[in-house]
Amino acid sequence: MKAVDGEGIKRLCLGMPMEDLASRIKHVRKTAKLSQERFAEALGKVDGQKITRGAVGNWELGGGISRENLRAIASTFKVRLDWLELGIGSPADTGAGDATELTTVTAPLIPESNPAGTSEKLANNARIGELVDGFTRVPVRGQGMGGNYGALLFDSEQNMGDVLAPPVLHGVPGAYAVYVVGDSMLERFRDGEVVFVHPYLRPRKDDDCVIQIRTSEHGERTGWIKRFVSWDEKTLKVRQLNPKKVITFKSKDVVSVHRIVMSGPI
Repeated sequence: MKAVDGEGIKRLCLGMPMEDLASRIKHVRKTAKLSQERFAEALGKVDGQKITRGAVGNWELGGGISRENLRAIASTFKVRLDWLELGIGSPADTGAGDATELTTVTAPLIPESNPAGTSEKLANNARIGELVDGFTRVPVRGQGMGGNYGALLFDSEQNMGDVLAPPVLHGVPGAYAVYVVGDSMLERFRDGEVVFVHPYLRPRKDDDCVIQIRTSEHGERTGWIKRFVSWDEKTLKVRQLNPKKVITFKSKDVVSVHRIVMSGPI
């Protein structure tokens, strides 16, 4: 593969996607002048699973998409995978290297002035390489409401963008992320961090979870990041860390209790 020059390194380190993943997928489809149904037909089967019009529509609304499906889109419609996945560079192949793979930075980022014996090791450690296989992007759910111990407003029709997720969520349908609001879960989570949620793992005692509670007869949902205590036919109990308290909800109002599998700053 062709090495990236100094400007290329700068773009990789500092560049941000010009638009979200959903918009880039829609851009590819619109450029090909295909309906969602025809777009799905063009992709055919990926990993033995037939791509449906509904799946394409979900991607364009910000739903989760596996990296295998991103590769299929890039290969079928001749766009660069690094642009499609991360918004880096331009969609079209420039004729240099693989049309769908991120180019590799071969120049070390550590100056030669490092002490003898450390330069090579540090240079290798600091090199930017290819994308790590197994990553996918997931939608960010929940809009911070402020106050009320970090409450989040959930709207099933709206996502707050998307973020690159860890391998544990690779190919998990319905996986999502949530930004932490407030300091009600200090010292476990800090305001502004992102937590990644696996919607199919059973919550265990003392697991940190995102809970969604129905707050009106019209279906409005409020969510919180709390620590799971117990759940039976009558009540859901969760623990807050700051200030320390146990909060109880009626089971009939519980929409979901989803386990957090990873967290960190963005």
